Amino acid sequence: MPEISWGLPDGTLVNSGLQADGSEGDQFKQYTLFNNGTLYLNKVGSDEEGDYTCYAENKLGKDKMHVHISVVTAVPIFNNPFNERVVTRVGRTAVLNCSADGQPMPEMIWTLPNRTRFSGTPGFKGSRYHLGTDGTFAMYNSSIEDTGKYRCAAKNKVGYIEKLVIFEVIQKPYILTRPKGIIQGISGQSLFLHCLTDGIQPSISWTMPGGFVLTVIHDRGNYVCRAKNDAGEAVLSVPVVIIAYPPRITNGPPPTVRGVAGVPVYLNCVANGIPTPAINWEPVGSDVKVWFNRQNMDITVCYLGGKQRTVRNSVFEIY
Repeated sequence: MPEISWGLPDGTLVNSGLQADGSEGDQFKQYTLFNNGTLYLNKVGSDEEGDYTCYAENKLGKDKMHVHISVVTAVPIFNNPFNERVVTRVGRTAVLNCSADGQPMPEMIWTLPNRTRFSGTPGFKGSRYHLGTDGTFAMYNSSIEDTGKYRCAAKNKVGYIEKLVIFEVIQKPYILTRPKGIIQGISGQSLFLHCLTDGIQPSISWTMPGGFVLTVIHDRGNYVCRAKNDAGEAVLSVPVVIIAYPPRITNGPPPTVRGVAGVPVYLNCVANGIPTPAINWEPVGSDVKVWFNRQNMDITVCYLGGKQRTVRNSVFEIY
């Protein structure tokens, strides 16, 4: 039988002097060499990691064999094992945390929403991405297209773990609708003030001229729309004039008015409304001359023919 011995990583030689004899003390020895050439390592730790060499020798010659031992002391574990949500603004650098410990040091793997994978030892750096020494994943010049679910994994020889990071890139809201001048409303009728935005999930609120939240439009003034999210705020001011009621004629001529040819006739027309309505008279015939008094809104009608003419709802007759 050849004589067996083992060379340890530190150069120490374990030979037959450390062979096991079957006593209880053998199990407490750090290294034990059995009769069949097996080297027993008790309570393996990081100090036992390295290259071991087995030597076999007899009168006819000798041979050797190399064995490398890697000692794994811990499965990967995240420093923060919970899923996370990260929010940043357009154009900023975002850092997604995924630091992990383990023995040996785990390999970090990031999977982007488009299924692109970044893996390797910490320190990897690309055009827009950087894998930090602590496993964090940095993105430069973030854009809306970067929004999505990112998966981080840590693995070594004895374990694999994974977590989810929800990444959201937001931008300040922009209000698309702009009023064309002053908005007019009529009492008793619905009035719609539009505030359309292109922001990502903004909260929209309206404030009345008095400063309180708008519920029913019943007053004139500037109504303010605010679109707000984590990236900022956009404000739109809409001027509103409320018309208390539409124009209404309160005093007018009788249904039939009789006049004498060549003699002026006065037709009165009184109307109110807010704002004050404009009053216009329209002669129906071409042979009627009309003089309009802008101060009292009265109208003077002169009949030039011999036929009946109608002015508004009044009939003007000549006899």
